[in-house]
Formats: sequence, C-alpha cells, structure tokens
Amino acid sequence: MTKLNRQPIVVASVVALVFLSLAVLKHRAATRPIPQARQALPVGSWIVAPAISSTPNRPLDPKALVVAGPPTMFHLDPAHRNRSPFVGPASPSLSVLADLHAPIQTAPAVLPNGTIVVETLDGHLFGLREDGTVVFKTPLEDRLYASPLVWKDRLFIGTDDDRFVSLSSTGNVLWSLATDGDADTSASPTPDHGLVFAANETLFFARMDGTVVWRVRAKRKIYSSPAVDSDGSVYVGAQDQRVYGIRRTGVVRFATRLEQQVDCAPSIGEYGLLYVGTDGGAVVALDTQTGQVRWKTTVQGHVRGGLTVTRSHDVVAGVYGPSPRVVAMRGDTGEQLWSFSIPGTGAKEYGIHGSPVEDAQGNLYFGAQDDAVYSLTARGAFRWKAMTAGDVDAPVVIVSDGVLLAGSDDGKLYRITEQ
Repeated sequence: MTKLNRQPIVVASVVALVFLSLAVLKHRAATRPIPQARQALPVGSWIVAPAISSTPNRPLDPKALVVAGPPTMFHLDPAHRNRSPFVGPASPSLSVLADLHAPIQTAPAVLPNGTIVVETLDGHLFGLREDGTVVFKTPLEDRLYASPLVWKDRLFIGTDDDRFVSLSSTGNVLWSLATDGDADTSASPTPDHGLVFAANETLFFARMDGTVVWRVRAKRKIYSSPAVDSDGSVYVGAQDQRVYGIRRTGVVRFATRLEQQVDCAPSIGEYGLLYVGTDGGAVVALDTQTGQVRWKTTVQGHVRGGLTVTRSHDVVAGVYGPSPRVVAMRGDTGEQLWSFSIPGTGAKEYGIHGSPVEDAQGNLYFGAQDDAVYSLTARGAFRWKAMTAGDVDAPVVIVSDGVLLAGSDDGKLYRITEQ
C-alpha cells in the first residue's frame, strides 16, 4: 500500500482517537471530586470549599429516629443508621487529642461520665478525658477490630483473643466469655436487655451478665456487626454469601443468598427494608420479613464497612477501588442520587471502608485511605478535607456540637472542631 493510500486511514484513526479521548475525559469529569479535594496536603492541614447550600436531595424527615447523646455503639444505634443528633464542624480546626502509638480502626464511644473510650490494634483499651489525658489503659491481649458498646456504665468488646469481655467504666474486666474464634464484630444491644455479636461463624445472643441464650451458625465467617430492629429481630451478613434474618428467639426467619460475600454491617430503614453491601460491588435492599430482594444497585467496588440511612431515608455507602467514592441512593428504589470520588490507586483493596456519619443538618463526615477526613453536604458537594498521617478506616463520630473525633492508622486520635 502506498503512502497516499494510507493517508485517509491515518486521518480517520487520528479523528477516532480524538473523539475517544474526549469521551474518556468527559466520563472522568463526571465522577471526579472538585479540584480542592485532589490537592496533596501536609499532615494537620485542611482545605475548605466556598460557602454552598446544604439543602438535601429530599427534605430531612423530622420524625426520623435519632438516638440522643454522644456515640455509644457502632453506627450510633442498634439499627446502624449512623445519624448523629449533633451538628458537625463547618470550618475545621484539626488537632491531636491523644497519641496512642498503635493503629486505631474502631469508632470511639463515650461513657455516661464523659470518658472517651478508644481501642488500638495492639490490643489496648483506653479511657480518655476530654483533654486527652489517659484515665485508664486496659490490655486485652490481642487485636481489637470491634467498636465498643457502651450500655449504661458498662463496656462490651470482642477481641481477636477468642474472647468477648465486659468491663467497668474504669476499665476493669468484669467477665470474659470464651468464643470459638475471633470476636471481631461490634456488639449491638437488643430491646430485651441482651446483646448480639459474632465470633468466627457464630452469632451469639447473650445477657448482660455473659449468659449465652442462643447461637446461630453461618456456613462461613461473619465479619459484619449485627443490626437489631425494634421488635428484637436480628440481621447479619456472612462470607457464605448470605444475609440472615433471625427472630428474637434465635429462629432463622430467612437466609437470602446474594452470590457475593457480605462483610458489610446491615442497616435497617424505617419502612421495612434492610440494606447491605457486598464484595460484588453492590448495595442491596431486602424485605425485613421475607428476605426478598427489593432492589440492587451496582457501585463497582467492595462495600464493607457499614451503610448509612439518612434522615431523608436515603442510603449512603463507602466504596473501595478501582474508583473509590461515596455513593448515595434512594432508599425506596435504589436510584443513584450522587457520588463523590477521592484520589485512588486503582487497587480494589484501596478506598473508603465505612459510610459517613450524618449530622443534624444532613451534612456527612467520613475518613478514607488517602489519610484524610472529609465532609460533604447532603447533596454530596465537597465542604472540607483535613489530613492525618495514616489511613482513616475507623468510623468518625461527632461527640458534641462542632466536635468530631477520628482515629487513624498513625496511632493518633484526632479532634476536629470549628476554627
């Protein structure tokens, strides 16, 4: 073929390449965060977006259930809705509350006397005053992946030492229950003064004195924290690709197979729907009575750390790579409302482990594996970003108006307040 004959082919190829490049750029522009959220920042610094409206996609429901007071358990209530009664910081000022010298991967909780309880991966439970002074430090022998449960003046914590323990408000161990494997899921309280937690493949229902009432065994490991409804029904996902619905008596109501591992803690909405995320890159809604799948939304990445059900009755998920982001969906239909991306590496195991906590105005706060804590409006617009020196896999919590706590893999518990 002569050069003259090849020329039209070359021209056509160049034109096609240009159009393809424009299409790729358009796709990336539709999902990338605003420029401020992509800047590399030094540890301890922050950036704030210009003032923008925080009006949600749908009005906040004034009747939506919200637990009063500081956080006492994983995702703030037994149903794991993750709604805070407080307003979070709008213009962040970041400081180190305490350096605990080991990674923190669980949410802090607050005792009735105001002591902040936080765990580290080297197996220590700390009690801190509001100024970061250590009140107690209790060794629990092995790694702590389960956020503490505060019930009145008691603490309940699972450990990788194959134990589930109860402690006093001063950090003294009151009793210890041997389990059949790592007890690394956060416990949830039940309406009849019990609690549920998982260890290895077994879901336990126990009294507050450590007496085991019943057990339900999955076919593989349970990594998700069980959610508890107001009637005492318990819901949990497992690596056997099933979501279990269990009556308060321990009778299995359903075991719905989702074809992918379910490491994500379920969340319960107000209108008879249960929400879970999967390692198949999806968020799924199920009927709480029958376990029937009502909708399924693909989000293209692992959803593992729990979900948020907002006051607008929408569902918000943190998503892993290759395109790590936060995604919001309508709770009734699964329709995607918005997404907010963070800088990623392209790896499937890199991203956002947990879903955001929602404040009293509908604003959202979450940590990510780019070492940052973020805040978004209820519409998913960027508000601010503050830098730590390690992954922020632990759920962040709002402990009072304008005060947020975030644990980091750098071993520090950060305090973020208004400037």
